[in-house]
Amino acid sequence: MIKARSLRFSRVIPMVAVLTIVAGTLGACSKGTTSSSGSGSQPIYNVYVQKFRFHGLPSSLPSGNFTVNFTNRESFPINHEMVMIGIPSGKTTTDVMNAAKAKGPSSEDQWLHFGEIPDVFTGATKSQVFDLQPGSYAIACWQTGKANGGTNGPPHVAIGMIFPFTVK
Repeated sequence: MIKARSLRFSRVIPMVAVLTIVAGTLGACSKGTTSSSGSGSQPIYNVYVQKFRFHGLPSSLPSGNFTVNFTNRESFPINHEMVMIGIPSGKTTTDVMNAAKAKGPSSEDQWLHFGEIPDVFTGATKSQVFDLQPGSYAIACWQTGKANGGTNGPPHVAIGMIFPFTVK
């Protein structure tokens, strides 16, 4: 009986060692699949908002998939979002701002959406993958709120929180 236990135990140890090696190898492989802005991989853009302005997104991007890490760097508590919209031919970001001034937050529904990163509070970062074809786009924020507090006020896009870019 003692001999049988030893035999079973001696078979388990090598199997555990093999599984540990395989799991370690798979874990190492999965670490290498992280997207970066290097050759042959999906670009990553670190975009932030500060003083109700977007920063960090280039004015021209290649078509296809890319990741945006969106950070709210305001110096006061406030909620922002980053909504990706298409700018139709004959329209500009000024048209988007004027619509927001006239209609408030509901003006957001006038524009074709290509995704968004919602509810990013001061100090937070959220990420999202986008896939865009060639065209004219903008990122904008329809959240309301003021630097001195409160949620009342115009949509942030109405006070200039919009950034246009093209995809080629």
